[in-house]
Amino acid sequence: MVGIVLALLSAVFIGFSQISLKKSYKKLPSSAAFLFDSIFGLLIWVPLAIFMGISSGASFWEAFIFAVISAILSEAVVFYALSRGELAVTATIIATYPVYTILFSRFINQEILSLNILFFVILAILGSIIASLPNKQKKNRLVVNKTIFWPFIAAVCIGLSDTISKGYINRSQDFSFLFMLGLVQIPIALAYLKMEKQSLMKSIEGVLTKFKECRFSLLGGLFNILGTGFLWLSFSYAPASIASPITGCNGAITVLLSRFLLKEKISKQKYLGIFLAFVGVIGIAILKKS
Repeated sequence: MVGIVLALLSAVFIGFSQISLKKSYKKLPSSAAFLFDSIFGLLIWVPLAIFMGISSGASFWEAFIFAVISAILSEAVVFYALSRGELAVTATIIATYPVYTILFSRFINQEILSLNILFFVILAILGSIIASLPNKQKKNRLVVNKTIFWPFIAAVCIGLSDTISKGYINRSQDFSFLFMLGLVQIPIALAYLKMEKQSLMKSIEGVLTKFKECRFSLLGGLFNILGTGFLWLSFSYAPASIASPITGCNGAITVLLSRFLLKEKISKQKYLGIFLAFVGVIGIAILKKS
């Protein structure tokens, strides 16, 4: 039950992050937003991991390898994908990542779900995808083209990252992964800045001189770090094939937050998706508790 609560908290904070980052891309490149994300990770994840406990026998080299993989696959690639193409379509495709988590977890971590739990997991995933779909969907809107290539890659990368990271967390039985992830994101963020030909000093100066324009990048990074942190914590208490679909409900939560914070209208389709997503989460919680 603890893992489910942590996964829900993750979904809420990632929902806040998506709303904030959606606004930030109008002012800053995705690499700059990821820089702020990595700074918050260093300030929050490292102390949290130390507080939660790191085994004296932890394999920091192994933790380093998995942290680098995770920082690239589930962080940097996602930031890049969210900045490409139309956000509504991008978010819909990325929302499918729990499907890949379940598939990878089955073959890599040997996680096998009962049919009852699997039904509600699928319901949660389906609901999140429906809630993330654009209000007015054209027939050929989701055909394979360049605009959906990166979101699809991001969804697969998140699923793979969640699976292999969960495998290491199971073996280590501590929080050395979270500790190392907070450290390695900084050099990866610097490399990302260089790839997009952005200046580190200009990015920092931009925050100091244009704080109003950069506040959404800062908020997006903070909420993403909090949400992702809760996800990694949930992996210590629940299988990835359960925690990941619950966290994937951030699409439905983002729609609700948009309704109350941004006063956006919600279609019947989105209400249906939200309903299915939360029925799935509640069903998982009840079955896991029993």
